[in-house]
Amino acid sequence: MRPFDTYPGGGRELLGQAKGSNSRHEYGRKLMQLSGQRKCAYCETDLTGSYEQWLTMVVDHVVPKSHCGAAGIPVRWYEDLSNMVLACAACNSFRNRYRCDWATQPTSLDEFYALRDKVFTERKQLIDASHQTERAFYDTKPWEISN
Repeated sequence: MRPFDTYPGGGRELLGQAKGSNSRHEYGRKLMQLSGQRKCAYCETDLTGSYEQWLTMVVDHVVPKSHCGAAGIPVRWYEDLSNMVLACAACNSFRNRYRCDWATQPTSLDEFYALRDKVFTERKQLIDASHQTERAFYDTKPWEISN
């Protein structure tokens, strides 16, 4: 299941621009209210399970806005909450410099949502792989001093 499935209109309609400067107090909370989600879209960490988890909550633009502007995609599409997911800081930092590769620039909102879904699926796979690599490193207990 994709996170967008719980968005109004099944994630296929504009939900409004992200407003405010703080994801926990403003636009992230708005996204929670609209979608009913409380977990990281990538690793499913409960972002409301504890204060410490709450502090890691960020909102991720699925189709990166840096690519959208250069491609001439309308701001109202890529800055809309329908192009955003809740994420933990770790997942957001993994593959944060994701490069979108698309054959043709989306010219309709439906095409943009198809691109968003494709990018989300690709990034989720890359983030899962990054978690596996990081877990393997963590399991070596790198903080321990060896003699």
